[in-house]
Amino acid sequence: MIREVELAVVGAGPAGIEAAIAASAAGVDVTLIDSAPKPGGQYFQQSPEYFQPDDGSDREVEAKRLFKRLCSSDVTFLPDTLVWGLFAGPKPGTWCLTLHGPTAPARLNARAVILATGAYDRSVPFPGWDLPGVITAGAALRLVKNQRILPGKHVVLSGAGPLQLAAAAHLVQAGAEVIAVCESSTGLLWRCLPRLPAAWGQWSRAKEGLGYLMALVRGHVPYRLGWTVISARGEDKVREVVIARLDRGSPPSLGGQITLAVDALVVGYGLTPGTELCRVVDCDFEFEAYRGGFVPRRNENMETSCPGLYAAGDCAGIGGAKMAGAEGQIAGCAAAARLHRLSEREARARMAHARAVISREQRFARLVGDLFSPRPELYALAGADTMICRCEQVTLGQIREAISFGAQTVSDIKNLTRAGMGNCQGRTCGTIAAQILASETSRSVESARYLSIRPPIHPVPLAVIEERTQDLVRTSGEVTPDGSN
Repeated sequence: MIREVELAVVGAGPAGIEAAIAASAAGVDVTLIDSAPKPGGQYFQQSPEYFQPDDGSDREVEAKRLFKRLCSSDVTFLPDTLVWGLFAGPKPGTWCLTLHGPTAPARLNARAVILATGAYDRSVPFPGWDLPGVITAGAALRLVKNQRILPGKHVVLSGAGPLQLAAAAHLVQAGAEVIAVCESSTGLLWRCLPRLPAAWGQWSRAKEGLGYLMALVRGHVPYRLGWTVISARGEDKVREVVIARLDRGSPPSLGGQITLAVDALVVGYGLTPGTELCRVVDCDFEFEAYRGGFVPRRNENMETSCPGLYAAGDCAGIGGAKMAGAEGQIAGCAAAARLHRLSEREARARMAHARAVISREQRFARLVGDLFSPRPELYALAGADTMICRCEQVTLGQIREAISFGAQTVSDIKNLTRAGMGNCQGRTCGTIAAQILASETSRSVESARYLSIRPPIHPVPLAVIEERTQDLVRTSGEVTPDGSN
């Protein structure tokens, strides 16, 4: 089945919802697609029907307002739906999305597309990071907040940035014993002082952060600056971790090592933009470390180098929910203007407030990115037998061997080792491989590039891909190896 729409929005987090509402308000026929059963994304993630907490927090109030606006709009929502491919559409200047879901059409042809696919947890490898019981901060938050499940009773957290503070606070409140929080960043006070103007006006964030810190104080949780987990040990699951003070250098010098008994380890080094669909259609990219690495190059209206394809929110650079929502509003208005539902003047007027929000939020995003981006020496913690690509069981030693054979980019490493060819399509190991390549060759991470990718970008039944291929054979008579014509 094929459905025709004016605008398809991929991702129902803050950016996607605001984009869909803004375009729909201008009279655009909008279909909003998400892999989750309910809209909200990771930030406004909704709990199952049988468990509906109402904690009265600012975030809860904001989420309810946003969902109410979405329900009052004419946006068509497709839940539980994977977008596994993005192709040029049947008519010039259009797009074709291939879908898989219980109520979704096989294909959605759209005159414009807004990608709001968000981000995912960034990891740093170390011996034992692949043991059961070692999870990311985002996973821990999802377990505790949305399912009321503790990942363990005795937990250590290690990483960088405010996300692990949030995870630690929620674990304490849920009854876990948080043995330590290890923050790998150092010199936060003196590095933050010159940047204080960027934090001005971020009162809701300050209130939220203070609440997390108070939860740790009440729980008597040690907060160790400049420390990190250097290894996890256990047979069937993680049983103990070794933490150490991290001094600069590569490999880093480690001091004050302490072994702690645990039954769970939570690791969080910020977020990585979800750029897979942008890479499928070969958008132009630029490198910004504080925004998460390689992100699609966009104009002021959030349009990528591919006409009619927009990117908004964390998939185009880590900036937080407020900036994501504002970018979504601009993309939605810009798409409406492209589809002749708004004049350029009307679109600019509707974008004005969102642009002011983005200007303020960009300064804060730069502050957080500069303070908490993972230190390069962390990638020297892995040993030769440490698994880097867990899907394809590729070790650091094998990646080093590929580099010795002449690998110049992460795609070269992928071709020589299969790293990045598994179910996750390099979402975890892609940025790690880039850091390793840069370290081993004394080059910049930017020069290592990013993994090439082809559909399906998510695992789907072979019958779904076969159906898509047969459609292309009927329409063009020729199919390329990646399934495009």
